[in-house]
Amino acid sequence: MHLSIFKSVAFITLCLTTFALSAAPFTPKDDAVIANSNSTLSASLSVEEINTLVTNSQYVGQTERLQGLLKTRLAQLYKHTPSSQIGYLYARVLQKEHLFNEAIDIANNVLIKEPQHSNSHLLLANIFMTQGKFAQAKKHCVALIGHVSTITASTCVLDVQSQHESVLDSYQALVKIINNNQTSLATNHVLSEMSYRLNNYKQALSHLQSVDLVQAPVSLIVLWADIQIALNQPQQVLNTLSVLLPDKGNLEDAILLRLSIAEKKLNKRDKKWQNTMAQRVTLRELRKDSFHASDLAKYYLDVQPNREKALYWAHINWQQAKMSTDEQLLIQAKAMQRDTL
Repeated sequence: MHLSIFKSVAFITLCLTTFALSAAPFTPKDDAVIANSNSTLSASLSVEEINTLVTNSQYVGQTERLQGLLKTRLAQLYKHTPSSQIGYLYARVLQKEHLFNEAIDIANNVLIKEPQHSNSHLLLANIFMTQGKFAQAKKHCVALIGHVSTITASTCVLDVQSQHESVLDSYQALVKIINNNQTSLATNHVLSEMSYRLNNYKQALSHLQSVDLVQAPVSLIVLWADIQIALNQPQQVLNTLSVLLPDKGNLEDAILLRLSIAEKKLNKRDKKWQNTMAQRVTLRELRKDSFHASDLAKYYLDVQPNREKALYWAHINWQQAKMSTDEQLLIQAKAMQRDTL
């Protein structure tokens, strides 16, 4: 999945869960049909159960497994019963596939009916921030004021501002607003991500010290791994993620990529993760999979250096997302191109 969706919009993604319905693990009913090919989702699933599946899709091994099924089912539900909750869930699933215009239209329709729908404001802030439309993103963060906590609304605003203004100013302002109060996982995630972009890796890690990675979304696990690699602790990445992830065959590209980077840094003879990632990259390239463009660009920068492919995929990624991490990826790819000429 696109790195900007996974990582840089950490706060907004986590808040979508915070304001959603219960996210307890979902077990299908006995009469629910989930075919071996994952081609059918039972029409008997309630909106609450679909909500749980959408919410759980941020966790390891789940981000793409039911994506197509959920989109089809929610399209049907939205056509017949376009409630605020169904509209929000449908827009969120469309956003995951980078169908931004469709998601924006549906989320805006939700806000016409329910102007204070916090989830839809957060989702639109997410989409506009990914597109580099920071003024529009900030507008939806500001719309949260008075309807969510001051820290939540402020974190949303400052996360957006950090993408196109001073990261340091945004970080310091958020720390001041928190004023040593207990903060949510979402706010800690943003503080850590800001610190990482400031190259203050020890501080970035300190914001995640109380986080249970077993219960963490993919975006946070990826950030944690990036921090550990930046601190030159690749063995920590291999040790932790290898135990953390029971289903090795269904790993997200972003996590598999960090395992590959860590393995390469250790210069191990066994290239298990690098070989697995190479197979994944071949599959993505055969499919011309722009959805994973940032992962492909980073792979050709950090695992299997290739200046032409790194720059190609960094450009593809930049066409879709224009946040600070996307800009840095393009800068790195261009620098690699210059250095090897």
